Amino acid sequence: MARRQLPPQIKKIELSTRERGRPVVRYQLTVDVGADPETGRRKQMRRRFKTEDEARSELSRIQAEVSQGTHVHARDTTVATAIDKWLLSKHSLKPSTANGYRVVLAPVRAELGDKAVQKLTRSDLDNLISKLRAGGLASEKHRTRKPWKARTVNYMLTVLAAALEGEVKQGTLVRNVAKLVDKLPEAGERPEMKTWTPEHVEMFLESADGDSYSHAWWLALCGLRRGEISGLRWGDVDLASKALNVSTSRVSFAQTISEGVPKSKRSARTLPIPDDLVTALKAAKKRQAADRLAVGEAWKDTGYVVVDRTGNPPTPNTLTYWWKRSVEKAGVPAIRLHDARHTCATLMHLRGVPIAVIAAWMGHASAAFTLSTYAHSQDPALLQAASSAPVVTIRDTFGP
Repeated sequence: MARRQLPPQIKKIELSTRERGRPVVRYQLTVDVGADPETGRRKQMRRRFKTEDEARSELSRIQAEVSQGTHVHARDTTVATAIDKWLLSKHSLKPSTANGYRVVLAPVRAELGDKAVQKLTRSDLDNLISKLRAGGLASEKHRTRKPWKARTVNYMLTVLAAALEGEVKQGTLVRNVAKLVDKLPEAGERPEMKTWTPEHVEMFLESADGDSYSHAWWLALCGLRRGEISGLRWGDVDLASKALNVSTSRVSFAQTISEGVPKSKRSARTLPIPDDLVTALKAAKKRQAADRLAVGEAWKDTGYVVVDRTGNPPTPNTLTYWWKRSVEKAGVPAIRLHDARHTCATLMHLRGVPIAVIAAWMGHASAAFTLSTYAHSQDPALLQAASSAPVVTIRDTFGP
């Protein structure tokens, strides 16, 4: 049978390397893949294959893509470069959000960052997911990563897909492989929301009464987020008219503190202040005035509602630390600082406050989100407690 003649795009070459005394043979493919979309110059792709059949197969694939207008010329863009370009293009992102994206994409950069983005495959991502689920990968701080939950893996895939979509829109990628990866089932992974009964709230507030940050805990149990508590200034509080304006959020990321607008448009809100919270805030003002006299020139007039004994606002993480200490001191069930906010909404729900009102109070994006979050909170014990004891954080605002 006559040997097939090689097409002009394929050339048989002998390398200087030898195996078993014979020169190593490769088939070099050189094919025109059209004009570079940025420079307008004609581009050629050149690759070497071990066999003639591999070279012919790649030639056929490229020619078909070129004729259909779907071929994208391989560039030097790596996965890491694609991620960086996408992050730089997101001008409206809050610093904390951008940092969250960087953190969740860090394993992608570490394991696949040097790979050409056009050569990224579903198999690459599947292998990465297996490693993340197993745990043991090194983090940016050279620590061993714990196994990732399905929810975190799925979030990583969503963010990566958004980053790669930028390359697709620019014409440097034909398809977004992150969209081809199957998401993991998250059933049973979300931790059960922990909240306090009205009795727990009373016990905690009585225990914390007079502490430097007791008014911060009142604000948390009135539904404010940690960042909103940290960013609240006395200029936002009108004790005479019993109202406070939530307009600033102070968050920590990458060992820095960032201050900006609250989490969402609806998070910026003006709330009536319950009488007990008014009392707590007035007491905080008196404590701060006494601290100011005690430290003299060392006092920093920052204007924040929650400050340490020298007038400086604590970092959000410091607030979390002192919350844990206060909870331990009170001897009540351990819950997160953010769960104080959940406690407020849950107790409102149990007392029959309309969902739309709760959503507005909490600064939720929609009443539907509020309903989906708190509709489960019909525990009989809580219902009984709600009917037999006052709800501390909302009793003065909404009544019995």
